Amino acid sequence: MNTHKLILLISCTLTLLHGCSVYQAAHAPDPVEYKAVKLGSTRTETIATLGYPKMTDQKNNQKIDTFEFQDGYHAASKARIVLYLAGDVFTAGLAEFIFWPLEENVFDGQQCKGTVTYDVNNSVIGYDLKDNDGEELMSSPVATVKD
Repeated sequence: MNTHKLILLISCTLTLLHGCSVYQAAHAPDPVEYKAVKLGSTRTETIATLGYPKMTDQKNNQKIDTFEFQDGYHAASKARIVLYLAGDVFTAGLAEFIFWPLEENVFDGQQCKGTVTYDVNNSVIGYDLKDNDGEELMSSPVATVKD
């Protein structure tokens, strides 16, 4: 009977330990195709690409959407799940002490933000998208609002 309890305990422990990095890798954000935002694109197309804006403002008959989005990695990068599972099995879950912080800090995607300006017809007339460090991802030649 003690053998069955030990096997059950080990199984439960392994299940709980390997779930963290594997779960996070499986639910990591997908990449955002922000390069699809172009001058002349519609507001609907922009929202479909970047998600709903955090804030919308009106200024001089122009609409300005402020976006925040998580830019993730290509779906093929989720193949790391196989490595995590193998590491968990061969190290009896000890690999989680490496994989989980790695997944939490390196593979969680990049927080990005930016603004998109539209004319009265809801067509893009300017955009300025940056990563969390303020590095420019892309911007239009004229990404400012006329006063």
